[in-house]
Amino acid sequence: MAGGLQGDEPAHCDFEATFQLLGQKYVLHLLRALLDAHPRRFNDLREAVGANTATLTDRLRRMERLGLVRRDVIRVLPRRVEYGLTPMGRDLVKIFPPMLKWREKYSR
Repeated sequence: MAGGLQGDEPAHCDFEATFQLLGQKYVLHLLRALLDAHPRRFNDLREAVGANTATLTDRLRRMERLGLVRRDVIRVLPRRVEYGLTPMGRDLVKIFPPMLKWREKYSR
């Protein structure tokens, strides 16, 4: 597979990797949760989507590597980490309403 999900490559939009990621469990729920309210803390996201810690960590890291999500470490005690959509992530979610219309039109 090309690009974004392997190694420590810089964040960029890899079309194939992005669409493979979208098909993984919880990713669409995470995008919606981050769109509805951002920034969001890890435990807030875990509650919102119902994912376990390992799965949520994996999905957020993959989304971050692809440039869809940003992770901000707030240097306070105790340390706080917040997640939000990047401009690329906000642009991606704009395609969902037309996709829903397409699905409604052709669902039987």
